[in-house]
Amino acid sequence: MAENKMQLSIVTPERLVVNEDVDQVNVPGIEGDLGILYDHASILTTMRPGQLSYESDGEKGRETIHMVVSGGYLEVTDNRVIVLAEAAEFLDQIDKERAKTALAKAEEVLADTDLSDDDFEKAQHKLFRAVARLENTEDN
Repeated sequence: MAENKMQLSIVTPERLVVNEDVDQVNVPGIEGDLGILYDHASILTTMRPGQLSYESDGEKGRETIHMVVSGGYLEVTDNRVIVLAEAAEFLDQIDKERAKTALAKAEEVLADTDLSDDDFEKAQHKLFRAVARLENTEDN
C-alpha cells in the first residue's frame, strides 16, 4: 500500500465495486456524514442511502470519485476502509428516469397515512435512495 494511503474496498452482494488505495473517503453514516482520513480511529457503523466519495490519484492527477450507496455497513481499521453496501452506482451509471420514477412512487406510498412502521421505513429508504441518485446529476 502506498504511503499515507488507505485501502478502500466497496463490496455489494453482486460484486467488488472498488478496490484501490485512496487518500480520503466520505460516507453517508446513519447519524451524519463521515470523513475518513489516514490513521482514522477504528469504527464500525451503519450507512444510510446517500452519496459516497473518495479521493485518489487517477490518470488525470488527483480525482474525486462520486457514487451512490444504498445503505449498508462501514468498517475502518488499520487504514483499511471496507464498505458493504446493498447497492453501489457511480454517478455516470445512474438511470435518471428510473430514479425519478422511484422517487415519485416512494412519495406516493409515503402519502398514505395508514402505513405500518415497517412499510413506512421501507418507503422512506426508497425515497432516500432515489434522492441520493438524483443529487449532483445533470438535468435532474
